[in-house]
Amino acid sequence: MARILLIDDDPGVRDSMERTLRAAGYGVQSAANGEEGFELARGGAFDVILSDMRMPGISGLDILRQLRDVKVDSAFIIMTGFGTVDTAVEAMKLGAVDFVQKPFFRDELLMRVRAATERRQLARQVDLLQRQVEPPGSLAALVGNSPAMQRVKDLTGRAAAATGTVLITGETGTGKELVARAIHAGSPRAAKPFVALNCAALTESLLENELFGHARWAFTGAAGPRPGLIEHASGGTLFLDEIGTMPKPLQAKLLRALEAGEVRRIGENETRRVDVRFLAATNLDIQAAIDRGDFRSDLFYRLNVHRIHLPPLRERGEDLATLIEHFIRRFGGGTVTGCTGAALDAMLAYDYPGNIRQLQHIVQRAVAVARGPLIDLDDLPEEVLARRSAPAPAEGSVAAARERAEREMIVATLAKNHGEVSAAAREMQVSRTTMWRLMKKHGLSA
Repeated sequence: MARILLIDDDPGVRDSMERTLRAAGYGVQSAANGEEGFELARGGAFDVILSDMRMPGISGLDILRQLRDVKVDSAFIIMTGFGTVDTAVEAMKLGAVDFVQKPFFRDELLMRVRAATERRQLARQVDLLQRQVEPPGSLAALVGNSPAMQRVKDLTGRAAAATGTVLITGETGTGKELVARAIHAGSPRAAKPFVALNCAALTESLLENELFGHARWAFTGAAGPRPGLIEHASGGTLFLDEIGTMPKPLQAKLLRALEAGEVRRIGENETRRVDVRFLAATNLDIQAAIDRGDFRSDLFYRLNVHRIHLPPLRERGEDLATLIEHFIRRFGGGTVTGCTGAALDAMLAYDYPGNIRQLQHIVQRAVAVARGPLIDLDDLPEEVLARRSAPAPAEGSVAAARERAEREMIVATLAKNHGEVSAAAREMQVSRTTMWRLMKKHGLSA
């Protein structure tokens, strides 16, 4: 059953439309003003949103703009008794799928709602099929459209089309292996093996054996010869995660494999030719490791042909709502389709020291324990809620002074831009979503 959200400040119109839509078999929820409607709508649980154009407070166009910023994909239909061509064009540019003028006939309303519902269901099916046919390591797996992520995608695409080694840096949980898989999937080696190894998970002797293999009877228990992962990846790609933890003796042996394209198994004298593209990743400050003498500078220069740095999630505020929606779709199974406004606020306000991996686990857990189609505050872990309920900074503290300065800056920027949130956000170099969150935090309105 398709779900409809009806936003209208006229109780008579609202009741009449509710009865009409319910009689046609739709699930209907209504809101008496724009503020209430936006809070319900941004949970993302509705197939179609019907909103009046002119209401006290937030207008229908304001709701549409804000929902676009938080990536809500419900079909949006604007209703008004004061329709003009200019207003219709503006609504369509903002993403509305239809525009109806009051008063309208029952059959007309149902026809437009039915068409919007069918278009949205078709779009969801196309999205699902696209995710099924796309290789799991393709560029499409890199979620986010912030400037930082656009640069990562651009560099990843260029590295995939080129040759040479790639060094991927960034904090734990930022998605370094995902980038490595995207490079492999977009390269001419895509049909060959992609082999990943975490260098920090093994002792020096085990790591050497995994990488280079061994001859028969090279050590006790080696009853037969075994090729290493470098040989196994021949023709394809070998991804060495946490390369900064590799012991120095092994670094010299790896450098030989990189430069000469050959390996020697443990216990053998002859070398074997290999054709492998090496990708490496680290969350360490590799230059500091070189300065300490823990990492070979010649190996660093050999790995650092292409360099891709992944920013932490706290520097990708524009992508947070998109990532939350992505993981809800991934783990929700169609049962959990969004989150309440309060839960979304809490997740948007959290810093995620564990980056995307932590966000993924938080959403996965929330989906598993949610009691309805929307994730609520009760479904979120304590660390997220603790940030939301943190006490206000003490008066006279540095934190309080910072809060005051932030509020004053937002007020001044909004005033300078005549209350236009988009313009103020651009001047402050933040996304509209972040701007609205900051305004709500300080009790401000446009």
